[in-house]
Amino acid sequence: MTTDISALPRPPLVKGMPILHSLVPILKNPEQFVRQKYNDMGDVFRVRAFNRELTVMAGIEANKWMGVEKRGLFTSEINWAEFTEKANCPHMLIGVDGECHSYQRKILKPYFAKKSLVDRLPMMQEIIEKQVQSFDNKVVSVNPWLKNLMSNQVGYVMQGREATQEETDAFMFTQNTITNIWMFKRWPSLALLNPYYLRAKKVSDNFRSKLIAWNRDRSSKSLETYMDKIEEGRKGKPEWFTDGDVEAHAMLPYVGGVDTAGGTHCFILYELLNHPELLPRLRAEVDEAYANGSPDHETLDGMNDLHGFILECMRLHPTGFALNRNAAEDFEFGNYRIRKGDELLIFTTATHMDERYFPEPNKFDIERYREPRNEHRQRHVYTPFGRGPHTCVAATLAEQQLMVNFATLLRYTNFEAEVPLEKLKKKYSPVAFMTDNFTVRFSKRSV
Repeated sequence: MTTDISALPRPPLVKGMPILHSLVPILKNPEQFVRQKYNDMGDVFRVRAFNRELTVMAGIEANKWMGVEKRGLFTSEINWAEFTEKANCPHMLIGVDGECHSYQRKILKPYFAKKSLVDRLPMMQEIIEKQVQSFDNKVVSVNPWLKNLMSNQVGYVMQGREATQEETDAFMFTQNTITNIWMFKRWPSLALLNPYYLRAKKVSDNFRSKLIAWNRDRSSKSLETYMDKIEEGRKGKPEWFTDGDVEAHAMLPYVGGVDTAGGTHCFILYELLNHPELLPRLRAEVDEAYANGSPDHETLDGMNDLHGFILECMRLHPTGFALNRNAAEDFEFGNYRIRKGDELLIFTTATHMDERYFPEPNKFDIERYREPRNEHRQRHVYTPFGRGPHTCVAATLAEQQLMVNFATLLRYTNFEAEVPLEKLKKKYSPVAFMTDNFTVRFSKRSV
């Protein structure tokens, strides 16, 4: 019997304040708010924030639908439409669906495969090892340090060029400003007139222009760059790689990786400080891995304790806890009607704290990821890199970067928090980080 979707009720609405509705708790901690309402209201509900309404879909069924079963019901294009139009990049990877998106991923995916990263592993190690050499009783402000480290590694490994601290700050501020205005609708358009934004945009535009020109004119092309793949895509489908698209893609590794990877690094460092009882075990594994010098791919893959620690941090602190989509057509979910065009928030990491899949979900447990438990290998439940066609194309690179950086820190440094851990909170701008008071004292470790 076919269900008459038009006769179904709309999902229940979260009660909120007059006019503002749920705006305040969403701005304060969106992940906490959505998870609390999911626990209270179930797999589907609506939430309003001032003049915006979102339908939240959560749980394993939502993850199944995003993964394979009914992915055609969701579109990214509506949500990113204003951004791609005003940024003059109509075919940007994260803002398109269908054949165009599939073609772009087909071009880029081999570049991020593990075997293609073998030659670039020493480049990544070189960046972090050079930085920790200066960590001799040094107090570091964690957030800006990690953002610059991510920028340098991504730039050097993927583009052949490191960015300065000024350039990193500029293009991240520029990206966060336009994303909060055009995509998340959190800031007014007047923010585009902010003198700091205008200066940052100028620095960012200059960096992008130099990057594209350098990649085109460089004398040695022994190492394939990310921009080489973009140019390859442009030759095959020039209509999907306009000048504006190429300019946007030139910056995508930076803006797509600096905040998300930086936030993940931030939470892992926090949990290392929060679980000193695990440090001897982790350091012993790391020291063994360094017995014959800096570890190669196979050695990194065999570091089960560190890998389990990182996976557990990503379960508890996913920097991308949900996906913004729109309904491509009317459909039924959980006996409620979802209307074509509805703005959706797919809470993909709701399962991360579900005791049916992760027993004692609030317990920090790195044994979850070993045989025979392998809790993360249950289908549709562990999703730190998203779900569906837009799953992070650089997930393999991100995991390698995490292993390299924390193996290096554990090998060569000791560290202690300069602020009580209980005074640290999560902040969202829009990606999750710890608050700016997160400072750590690093000192050299005798090895």
